[in-house]
Amino acid sequence: MKENIIFIHGLTGTKNAFNKQKAYFDRRFNTYSYDLLGHGEDRGKAVDFTLDNLVAQLEYLFEREGLDEAHLCALSYGCYPSTLFANKWKSNVKSLCFIGGHYNSSSSLFDVFKHYWEIRSEDYPLWLKKYSHDIYPKDSAIDPYSIISRKIYYKYGLELDENILKNAIYHRLTHDLRSDIQNISVPILWVMGDQDKIYKSALTDLEVLIPHVIYREIKHAGHAANMFRPSCFINMYDEFLYSASKVEST
Repeated sequence: MKENIIFIHGLTGTKNAFNKQKAYFDRRFNTYSYDLLGHGEDRGKAVDFTLDNLVAQLEYLFEREGLDEAHLCALSYGCYPSTLFANKWKSNVKSLCFIGGHYNSSSSLFDVFKHYWEIRSEDYPLWLKKYSHDIYPKDSAIDPYSIISRKIYYKYGLELDENILKNAIYHRLTHDLRSDIQNISVPILWVMGDQDKIYKSALTDLEVLIPHVIYREIKHAGHAANMFRPSCFINMYDEFLYSASKVEST
């Protein structure tokens, strides 16, 4: 019987963020993806964008598809609902994979979140433009990764209800995801783009929090490393899933 993988996109994205991965893994797994609240077909609609409701989305998918367990693979902010779900429903999660994952720690990233929460009453397009610039800062004169990420985030962020990105900042400032991560016992793969400098600033104690974590970086990639280098990510994730299955079978 095939195992299941659920792919969870990040903020401003859609379930299509993992189309290439789904096409590859569909050969051996049942693969699923869905749009986060206020994204996809609901883009622009006002929604109650809470962590409880985001976890409830995952719970509904498990119920609707009749899933007993699944591997969860999440991009960026998707690490929040997936970690909370994994702690609430431990027996239903076989492994976790975070791409561009992050948590609340003293870091450059956390400082950016604090600043933009404090000025959240600014005109939304202007606020979003500055915010997009600061979460994807250009590291050098020749740095296409941050420029691409910044443009995409700003373009599609404008199409969202403005409270979604602001609520997401609030979650990352107030919810102690760091403690939740410490409770993870299933196999976990943490993937970062080597150019994703500001998000990597939050991970200084990652291997202390999760001693069994497998940390990998993808060269020549920015924040959404699976989209910058899809084949490279697929190879990493494929190897991880194989090893995770071997661990479980022993």
